[in-house]
Amino acid sequence: MITILTTTNFENQIQQVVSSIDRLNELVIVVTETDTVNFDDKKIIVKNNLIQTQLDWNDTEPPYIFPNIPFSSEDLLALIFYKLGNHQKAFQFISEKNKIYHHLLIATHLQFGYTITNEQINFLKKTSLHNLAIAYNFGDLETKVDKTTLQNIFEEALKNAQTNSLKLFSTKHYVNLLLDNGLYKDAEKLINSVKSKANSNEEKNALNHLLVNALMPQITVPYDIENLKSILNLQLNSISYYQSINLTVNAGLLLIDASEIASYLKDYIQAKDLINKAILYFKEAEIPEFLGEATLQKAILLYTWSKNGNPQYYKPAINTFQNALKVFKRDTHPQKFANIHHNLALIYSEIQVSEKEKAIWTAFCASSFKEALEFYNKEQFPYENAMISHNYATALMGFPEAKLHNNLKKAFDLFEQALNIRTSKEYPFERALTLLNQLELYWLIHNETEKDEVKNYEIMLQKANEVIKLVTDNELIEKANNHKKELKKLNIFID
Repeated sequence: MITILTTTNFENQIQQVVSSIDRLNELVIVVTETDTVNFDDKKIIVKNNLIQTQLDWNDTEPPYIFPNIPFSSEDLLALIFYKLGNHQKAFQFISEKNKIYHHLLIATHLQFGYTITNEQINFLKKTSLHNLAIAYNFGDLETKVDKTTLQNIFEEALKNAQTNSLKLFSTKHYVNLLLDNGLYKDAEKLINSVKSKANSNEEKNALNHLLVNALMPQITVPYDIENLKSILNLQLNSISYYQSINLTVNAGLLLIDASEIASYLKDYIQAKDLINKAILYFKEAEIPEFLGEATLQKAILLYTWSKNGNPQYYKPAINTFQNALKVFKRDTHPQKFANIHHNLALIYSEIQVSEKEKAIWTAFCASSFKEALEFYNKEQFPYENAMISHNYATALMGFPEAKLHNNLKKAFDLFEQALNIRTSKEYPFERALTLLNQLELYWLIHNETEKDEVKNYEIMLQKANEVIKLVTDNELIEKANNHKKELKKLNIFID
């Protein structure tokens, strides 16, 4: 719906313009009081013989700022149909002589990915630094600019903004540019420098939402609990705002992130309630991609929950990961497909099953690890390849004895593959973890001869000593020392 807010002396004239198009009054309402405006309606203001468009703080259309223009029925109808999404109809009412024509043309090109010409760029240079920055950032351009130039244009737009709202609106999209380039600290600093200037609920929510987007990627282990609580509070406030104006898809996307934060806080019940709400919203909106994201987050939540003392959630986690695979297929989303299989492989290796069922579960486990490694090869994704190889090797140590191959030999080779990538210089902590798990494997390996026993003893002692040199983590050092103590007992027999 479109709401046109006008003055009482202009109301009849606006009504006549709307009524001139068959059934347009079913999509457009004309009001004179602000308290009769629905929050979720797109708005046009007509007063003092000027047409004004409100800033779109909720990202429902391209962030293009239209100038105030003298009232004409043609320009008003063009704007109405643009905001209704009927761009072809919009241009039936105007030609190049109309004040709004070039602005509507560029905004339409932005929305549909049509080329932004050099002539249009020159028009923007003369009319709006904000729109110029938006065109350079989002447009398909004949001539592109580098990131530094674009940042400078945004900063000039901030300096030249004529009102506080326009400055905040440009700030919002400058922050998005910083976030897209991984400049999270810079984005956080910029948001905090202008937050106090936000007056309307729309402005406050937009900046809070951006602050969440800047803080989320900066979360590190071990978690700062107070920081997590602060982020969750910001998320819940934004979710409540989006729900109040019926932007349930916006709310759903935030619900996914909020569920993740609640999970970090180990409030699994709240995390489940949040993600279930997101799933409901995306089902209602019929957006498979977003539904897949929410389903994947729920699966990760259930898996995390099961590892934290609630093993009854292992099988629901498997089912939910399998549902996510219906959206994230190998040919359309290969990386997510691989990540899901890595998680499934870990579950298959951890879940407690009867001896009769173990063979089938280990087969599932091996299959999923292979799917993950097929995508995460060591040439393109060395870090991930090492992690998955390490986890696969660890799982193989618990597999039942195979008839056609040696699971322990395969585990050993995978540990070696991981260690080739997890060097002491680049990944000391990860290398220490792999060395400790490989030490566990050495205790399981059968030595054919006394020579093999002496050789493996020396290798094990070397690896335990390497762990102690690699890390300062007391728990890992203690595990290495425990291996050395056991080796010392063994040494009696070797001597």
